Parts: sequence; structure tokens; C-alpha cells
Amino acid sequence: MQPTIQPEHRVINGLNYLSVIFMPVGFPLLVLIISAFTPLAPDVRRSARHALVLQLLPFISFIVLMLGLGGMSIFTGVSSRLLVGGGFLVTALLVLIGVGLYLSNIYRAIRIFAS
Repeated sequence: MQPTIQPEHRVINGLNYLSVIFMPVGFPLLVLIISAFTPLAPDVRRSARHALVLQLLPFISFIVLMLGLGGMSIFTGVSSRLLVGGGFLVTALLVLIGVGLYLSNIYRAIRIFAS
């Protein structure tokens, strides 16, 4: 079930998701900071928080996957060929995650603007 979005907040809610194009992480973070000091509607805070998490996920997954690959190379006796192959697989996975979340943000923005 989708939460209801008030019509007067559609633009800012849509811009939270669309900011992945022009100001990733910055715009939703700015909206969250402003919402802490002003009485913004809960739907604005919720969409800013959700957009921020969606825009931070590629970075977080990069850190986790690279630490895993680095830990595997340090703590095991894995050959360098296997690590290079693992590096390519990790890079491909990160690209897929990034593109998927990018398209998801744009889809959500269009859906909010169209409603």
C-alpha cells in the first residue's frame, strides 16, 4: 500500500527522487535537515529519507563488497587470478546495483509527478 502524497508536496517529493540526476544525496539530505527545523508534512520527510537511502545504497554496497574482496585477499591464500576475476564480478554487480537504483529513483519521481 502506497502512502498518500499531498498534492501540494508533489514537487518536492518528486525532486527528492529526481535529484539523483542533478544533486545526488545532497538534495534529500538538505530536505531532511530543513524538515528537522520546520513543520514539513510527514510525507515529505518520508520521501526524503527514502530517496536518501536509495541514493546511498550504491556507495554502501561498494564499501561492503570491496571490504569483502579485500578481506578475502588478506585472510586467505587465494591466487591473484581469482581475485581479479572476483574484482570483475564485484564491479559488474556494483554497476547493476547502481543502474537499477538510478532507474528506480527516476521511476519513482515520474510516478509521483504523474499522480
